[in-house]
Parts: sequence; C-alpha cells; structure tokens
Amino acid sequence: MRRVIVILALLFGLAVTGAVLATGEVSEFVGADRCASCHPSAAKVWKDSAHARAHKGLDKQQTSDPRCTQCHGVADARRGGVQCENCHGAGRTYARRHVMKDKVLNRLVGLKEPSNVSCNRCHTDNNPSIRPFDFDGKWAVIRHGFEKSKEQEAD
Repeated sequence: MRRVIVILALLFGLAVTGAVLATGEVSEFVGADRCASCHPSAAKVWKDSAHARAHKGLDKQQTSDPRCTQCHGVADARRGGVQCENCHGAGRTYARRHVMKDKVLNRLVGLKEPSNVSCNRCHTDNNPSIRPFDFDGKWAVIRHGFEKSKEQEAD
C-alpha cells in the first residue's frame, strides 16, 4: 500500500511539474509574499531577520555579481534578500495549498528542511565573521514553521 501511495505521489509530482512547464513560466520561485499568505508568523520572523536585508549590504557592482547574489539575494521585489525559497527550495511545485497539506508529497516535489548542511552553502569559513557559524544558535534566532497554517486552523 505504501508503495502505491509513493508511486501515486511521484506521478502527481510529475503531472504538477508538467503543468508548470506547460505554462511557460520561467521562474521556479514564487517569492516570500506567496509563502506569507499561508505562513504569516514565519514571514514576520523572516522580515525581522538579517536574511530579509542581506541584499542591502551589497554595492552596485556586487548586486550584479552572481558570486555575491547567490547568498545575499538580489534587490528585486520577488527575490530580494535571502527569501524562504533560498533555504526551503524553489516553491513553484510545492507551494500549492493541497500539496503543502501533504507532508510526504510536498517533500517529494521539492520542499526542503533547512539544516546545517544547507546553511553552510552560504555560511562558510570565508564569511567575514569573528565566530564560526553555529547552526543551533542561529536557528534559535530565526526558528519558525511551527505555527498552524490558515488551512490547518480551518480543519
């Protein structure tokens, strides 16, 4: 039975991906505003964090340098700063309400849980910091995702 569910979930994921590709939509990212529509307390944590302002520390030359923007984000409205999808993966396929309600399915189609490994893509020993990156300490500052979404509250 579990195998059937996994196969159906994979087929659904492929169908969703096919539908996305058929729209001609280039970006796989939906932006923090889309995430905030269902996760308002997580969005508040993000807006109050250094991640939301990461792109503001870049000068004009750095804002067009992919070596800088891959971690600091860019200064456009949909992707400014380090947004939800920088850590949780591009949301085009998992951001749909029915997919987000299914914890197995949303992970099958791309939702990621941030970890020390994912944070270390940007928080490296090359960062201009006095102390080494401490995942547990930093996660305590931005901890989110444990509130009920609007859909969970309605159920």
